[in-house]
Amino acid sequence: MSVFNVALIGCGGFVRHTHLANLNRHARFQIHAAVDVNPDAAQRVAEAGGAAYWTDDADRAISDPAVDVVFIATPHHNHADLTIRAARAGKHIYCEKPMGLTEAECQAAAAAVRESGVKYVLGYNRALAPFSLQARDLLASLDEPMLICYRFADWNPYGTSWMIDEKLSGGRVIGEGCHALDLLCRFVGQDPVRLYAEGGNLAAPSPTGAPDSAAITLGFPNGSAAVLYLSSVGNNACPKEEIQITCNNHTVVIYGFERMAVYAPDGEKSFSLPAVDKGHWALLDEAASVFAGEAEPSVGVAEGCAAPGSRSLPSRRFERTGCTPSRLRATRGDLHCVS
Repeated sequence: MSVFNVALIGCGGFVRHTHLANLNRHARFQIHAAVDVNPDAAQRVAEAGGAAYWTDDADRAISDPAVDVVFIATPHHNHADLTIRAARAGKHIYCEKPMGLTEAECQAAAAAVRESGVKYVLGYNRALAPFSLQARDLLASLDEPMLICYRFADWNPYGTSWMIDEKLSGGRVIGEGCHALDLLCRFVGQDPVRLYAEGGNLAAPSPTGAPDSAAITLGFPNGSAAVLYLSSVGNNACPKEEIQITCNNHTVVIYGFERMAVYAPDGEKSFSLPAVDKGHWALLDEAASVFAGEAEPSVGVAEGCAAPGSRSLPSRRFERTGCTPSRLRATRGDLHCVS
């Protein structure tokens, strides 16, 4: 069994609370280097992960011949550049979403991965969440148009630190809404052909007026429609995510990736998990098989940068329908696009 030495680049809170524990308990990964611009953060992760060393120099880890995989979990504006550098060094890559913040970044990152022949996994973990997979199987069997409402709401998550700066995070529609947009398209099994969006900067003022909240309606070729209700002015006491899908006399409701209910002609069925599972472990486990050449990625370069004119996954969805990022922009805090 292959064991991969990992250079973990980015040692912030999300890494410490989620990825560190998963990497530590996975038999096929060993944290070899911890990298962060904050040396104290890098040292804490290195000590907790049993790393050989910690550093604030990403190039040291990327060029280290003992490193097999570069795990990118930095602020979003670094993702494409680190991907390119890792690919050129011949390292496999696990990159947190999004792939990049501009069309040029994504195309360059994709080209570097393809040219180098390394494996690449993108962190759209909800694609492999247990209830996402269960719902997709049911919907595929129904094989009919569907209506979906995806509520993704909490209080001001992009209102502090680097996330409030659109140049670093891409803003919430790209930086986090990409998760929901990817999953909506997976449920339907198609990319949209129509889009309507309204929203704006409703929570903490962004220096660039980047939208942090939006109601985005997608129309699909088979007649399906989906609404992403992305809000930064919700209350954290309410579960952040809920998905309701109606299709062919069936209603499926996913409650926070911890419970799911299916209402069907033959009755109601309820399912629950011991804890919230958004697919982080499943995607990491799949990545090990991808890096070993045993599987193809469920979420790879094709999903991150699938077509000419793509930018990041959410922008790709908008551009394909003729709603370009230049039209999907903040104007005095307002978001408005019709296609």
